[in-house]
Amino acid sequence: MTLDQLRALIGVVDHGGFRAASEALHKSQSAVSIAIKNLEDELKVAIFERDGYRPTLTDHGKILVQKARTVLSQARDMSDLAQHYAQGVEAELRIVVSEVFDIQQVLGAFRIIRDKYPATRLTLFVENFTAPLEILEDKEADIAMVAGGEMFDKIEMTRYEKLCPVSLIPVVSGCSVGQKDASELTREDMDGATQVVVTDRSRNRDERKYGVLETSVPWRVNDFLTKKQIIMSGLGWGRVPLHMISDELASGDLVALTSSDFGPVEIETYISRTTNHPFGPVAESFWNLIVQQDITPV
Repeated sequence: MTLDQLRALIGVVDHGGFRAASEALHKSQSAVSIAIKNLEDELKVAIFERDGYRPTLTDHGKILVQKARTVLSQARDMSDLAQHYAQGVEAELRIVVSEVFDIQQVLGAFRIIRDKYPATRLTLFVENFTAPLEILEDKEADIAMVAGGEMFDKIEMTRYEKLCPVSLIPVVSGCSVGQKDASELTREDMDGATQVVVTDRSRNRDERKYGVLETSVPWRVNDFLTKKQIIMSGLGWGRVPLHMISDELASGDLVALTSSDFGPVEIETYISRTTNHPFGPVAESFWNLIVQQDITPV
């Protein structure tokens, strides 16, 4: 069985006869007839009834035509995919993102990439602080979006560009503020209080402590979502990226600590790639979308 035989079969069905199919396929009528006859001989099934003026499909032929359409469609997809890759388009793009980023911005870029390069698989990892840089160093990702400090001096041959900083807002549960307004709470008021802290467990960890009080009782977790849930339950306080808590601040479920002793902490963020890793058009497009912020959040 060949693709040419299947094309001949579909041509006869779609154009209503051998002569019309030969014209559409730019083949002689005898070539189309031979292709169909060889296909029937190989399958040992009569596909057409030839008693009438026009060839009509047998019951078996009707089913085989459906299968033929599927095979030809898959063959076209395979050809398109191979052509896609032959032009230098990557088969896969792997992105690793620090958890402090607004993932909606990343998904906005993914939507554009998907529409422009539909054959490329997209893989997204979310890690904490500087762990994305280690995944990039280990060649498990093509691009890393990093937060938590300038660690690039620890990794050779790395290119990076600075992005907008992320604000960590100190918050407490709206039901646990008590008699004193949250805007008036001072460091002294928070002495001995439970402060929920996200721990950076990467090997090249950033040793700076972002707003951790020396007099607090730290509870350590490994992600901001868990941290947010603990704070909302009234078991502690801590700093959370603003984009993760904007709705809760608006509803009063969380309350920001805004006295002069607190306030937001700004974390620098970067997009990074290794200079010894080849960059194809898909990675280049994603990089430019993020750097230029030319995307709409999903």
